[in-house]
Amino acid sequence: MKNYLFALLSLFAAGISFSQVRTGTFKYEVMDPSVAGKIFHNPLNAPDKPKGSPYFNNTFMSAKVENVAGKTMMRYNVYNDEFEFITPKNDTLVLDKIADFGNITTTMGKNYNLVTYTNTKGKLTNGYLINFYQKGDLILYKKENVTFYEARPAKTSLEASLPAKFVKADDTFYLKTKENSIVEFPDSKKQLIKLYPAKKAEIEAFLKENKISFTEDSDRIKVVDFLAAL
Repeated sequence: MKNYLFALLSLFAAGISFSQVRTGTFKYEVMDPSVAGKIFHNPLNAPDKPKGSPYFNNTFMSAKVENVAGKTMMRYNVYNDEFEFITPKNDTLVLDKIADFGNITTTMGKNYNLVTYTNTKGKLTNGYLINFYQKGDLILYKKENVTFYEARPAKTSLEASLPAKFVKADDTFYLKTKENSIVEFPDSKKQLIKLYPAKKAEIEAFLKENKISFTEDSDRIKVVDFLAAL
């Protein structure tokens, strides 16, 4: 009888600690707050909320998360670089940045990868980049950006106060090299040669022949194809 009760309690405890674990293809059935999320404070509900939005899309949409069997209702906070998700109990939490949930694909077809990269300020960052294009070992990543501007009170009676606001900023592109480092995508011939100094002659010939613009997505893809073939 004692052995039976012990086995029953063990099964019950396992179910409570993580009822979403399964032994099949996926590690989790659904997103579990006990391992996946932290408290969420909705910036859109703040009494003095800024104008604009930290999101490109305020609506929660179905997304496929790595290692999770079912789909999850999520949205991406661009400014905070965080995913928010709705739990089976209809709570909203912020997804922890852990390897288990490192790849997220939205219904819009965007594939977000949780990676460590060197940002535009030269600082190592752990965050989400969109897998924009891949050729062999090289990956062209895109980082969506939103800038926040603090409120500016009027200095004189002739001026108007400006409210705080979120503003969509230009995307930033990154390149995962064959050495597996992720750096800002070069924005000029000089920067590309600096990244691959031993291939200076080939790079100059390629850029001249193809009239590459470093601001066009199609040309960025051509550069990745060229680098993959070196």
